[in-house]
Amino acid sequence: MSGLSCVAQDVIRDAGWRVDWAHGSARVSALGGMLGPVDFRLPGGRIFQPFYQAPWQPDPALPPILQQMHGEWPCVPFTRNQAPEQLPPGWRELPGNAPQRSSEIHGAGANRYWQAIEQAAGCLLLELHYPEDSPIVWLRREISADPHAARVLISLEIMPRATLQLPIALHPTFRMAGNPGSMRLDMGTYRSVHTYPLPFEQASRLPPGVSAARLEALPAVNGTLDLTRLPLPGQTEELVQVKDCSGQARLDYLSSGVRVVLDWDAAQLPDCVLWVSNGGRSHAPWLGRNYALGIEPVNGLFELGGVAEPESGHPLAQRRGIALQQGIALKLNYSIGVELIP
Repeated sequence: MSGLSCVAQDVIRDAGWRVDWAHGSARVSALGGMLGPVDFRLPGGRIFQPFYQAPWQPDPALPPILQQMHGEWPCVPFTRNQAPEQLPPGWRELPGNAPQRSSEIHGAGANRYWQAIEQAAGCLLLELHYPEDSPIVWLRREISADPHAARVLISLEIMPRATLQLPIALHPTFRMAGNPGSMRLDMGTYRSVHTYPLPFEQASRLPPGVSAARLEALPAVNGTLDLTRLPLPGQTEELVQVKDCSGQARLDYLSSGVRVVLDWDAAQLPDCVLWVSNGGRSHAPWLGRNYALGIEPVNGLFELGGVAEPESGHPLAQRRGIALQQGIALKLNYSIGVELIP
């Protein structure tokens, strides 16, 4: 955010901040630094808000990431906080003191309160310091408005305390609405698609540990499943990793005539995890009412990179995370915008 004349802001817990510009208005929460909702202003003045909002009220009994989960946030490291009870054959659990581990689901950045260190018209810079025993010193997250378009430009800067490979992901999450098939997902070019190595949820229809060439025809328990046309028919919960992506995803809300465009640097985050939450989780707080699409650029292995590693022959075995060097900050740049479907 160099060159901006910004004024430091005090954090008000849960109050968050706003970023306003000619083409929209974005809200950012202190908890998790979560972006959303964002009211994008389309040509003609129509407002479109694409981001997901959890369908439950904020609940302090939940893990912080779930208390008021919404929109987009960073995951450093991108991992579960516990290994699955039973790993697939050939997999091994990482030691309890492995530096990739985290006691907080998807890392401290998704669960703690951020501070604003600079704010000016159309821009916001947040910072979060990690615990002293973490391999990460701090994260900085800049959210700025594109003055010429209905688009937000985001950067994530990571300062490592140690030299290591760390699974890292971004977590843009969009609302799923309408009749089955009323949304269209285009992931651009990619190499292959891989299902979660274990049964993901009881309601999941994709078998574990399967690879396929295309999202349009994934082998399912009965027939095939097309993850490019959403919402899916029936209630289900799916997680897949798309390998070697082009660095752009387009999500069309066909009944509204609006396209969401996510761009990221595929050289740093080569894959994308797709979380299709299609009413398939019946337990609290989900209660069969959660409909969301996570389009999550990642350098890692699903959300298992901090707790387990696969056998050497697994197609994602080399996805160990981004190489970080002690004391040298790494910066990730990406953007999310909306436009009318041509």
